[in-house]
Amino acid sequence: MSDLLNTCPNLQADCDRLLDLLNAEPKLRSFDITPVQTSLRKAVSPTFEIVFAGPFSAGKSMLINALLERELLYSAQGHATGTICRVAYAEPDRERAVLTFYTEGEIQKQVTDIGDRLWLGGNIDINNPSSIQEAIQFANQIIEQEGGEGRSQRAREANGLKLLLQGRQQNAAHIHPTVNNSFSMDGLGFGTIAEASAYARQGSNSAVLKKIEYYCHHPLLAGGECSD
Repeated sequence: MSDLLNTCPNLQADCDRLLDLLNAEPKLRSFDITPVQTSLRKAVSPTFEIVFAGPFSAGKSMLINALLERELLYSAQGHATGTICRVAYAEPDRERAVLTFYTEGEIQKQVTDIGDRLWLGGNIDINNPSSIQEAIQFANQIIEQEGGEGRSQRAREANGLKLLLQGRQQNAAHIHPTVNNSFSMDGLGFGTIAEASAYARQGSNSAVLKKIEYYCHHPLLAGGECSD
């Protein structure tokens, strides 16, 4: 990207002038310039982003961990997480992590949807300890019947439900009814990025995290970032 900017140092201004000319022509004003603006933002950005996308449990987190030569992202056979993970460059003394939690409402919806798919019957109230324990017992029964957490889709769903409910209990102080609370690693009592990532990699914690942002030192990240 830096080579492009060195070749076209006035790329932003030149494109802006062309777009102004386009807008000045009445017959062309209806032309959708959004793709052009999006591409321009990417071209002039001082960093670039690599996105790792794919189905659940495809090995994206394992690949990123291998590339960065450290255990950052949650990776376990049989359990899939929808947590958005962003990893960006930082100097060694500036490494940090920011963790964002799901809201109560978002967790309740996930629990209800999984419960419906598992035919558990009734509503699972994530604010009712008795309801939570009963649902966890049902989930454990399903996992046992299926022969293990990763042996079938039904077992994986039951395990995901259990982790969501356990995560809700363990992180109640961090979860707001309607606001996605974000905490820096020191705000959660972690002194290093390794401590923060160890916490985030625990299945029950991972289940209630909506987004994790890691800023770590690695030459592969210099000048960019990767997202999962």
